[in-house]
Amino acid sequence: MSDKHKPTHVAIITDGNRRWATNQGLPKFVGHTQGAKNLKHLALCAIKHNIPYLTLWGMSTENLKRDADEVAYLFNLFGKVIEYLPDFEMYNVKLNIIGDMSRLPQDVQKRIQTVVEKTKNYSKLMLTIALVYGGRDEIVRATKKIIKAGLKPEDLNETSFAQFLDTAGLPDVDLTIRTGGQQRLSGYLPWQTTYAELYFTDVFFPAFDETEFEKSINWFEEQKRNFGK
Repeated sequence: MSDKHKPTHVAIITDGNRRWATNQGLPKFVGHTQGAKNLKHLALCAIKHNIPYLTLWGMSTENLKRDADEVAYLFNLFGKVIEYLPDFEMYNVKLNIIGDMSRLPQDVQKRIQTVVEKTKNYSKLMLTIALVYGGRDEIVRATKKIIKAGLKPEDLNETSFAQFLDTAGLPDVDLTIRTGGQQRLSGYLPWQTTYAELYFTDVFFPAFDETEFEKSINWFEEQKRNFGK
């Protein structure tokens, strides 16, 4: 595959964890655990194909409405990211978090922030996890930041507005993948995916392995991108 046509930034909607578990005759929590384990495989695949930015949706703002036990389980799962610190160091991966982190338990925030701090200078791959993230929520929060910063209307444009988004400094998404069979974005990175190619697959996220990831990359290379020109 030619590097010329590879995506620089891939974003994945990690859908289907619970349905995967149900199909396996397992508790839905197992699906979340298996999905979390899959992150390492996908990160290594991104490195293998020289994709420098990979963003995955770990939890949406709407997910907070789920059963309290499931939400607590997800929070605990996020906190376990600190156990993967040796892997981040070994593979030169920088962890980045977007979303409203303030809505996570304090101990979970602390563990995540520890990994973010210790990996901040790594450069092989920026692995971004969207936690308690919603696209509309991000835009509202960005607008509040702009108002607080006292930015004048005449100084506001697409470039300056983007600096107040959670993804400030990241390139726009080239390829958005949604696993699990649904064909919608559900508010995932609405600003950043304006010209992203959309790839939908019926494969549930825990089963979305390197082979499936490579299928999406191959598909992307076949697309003609003219950005409205």
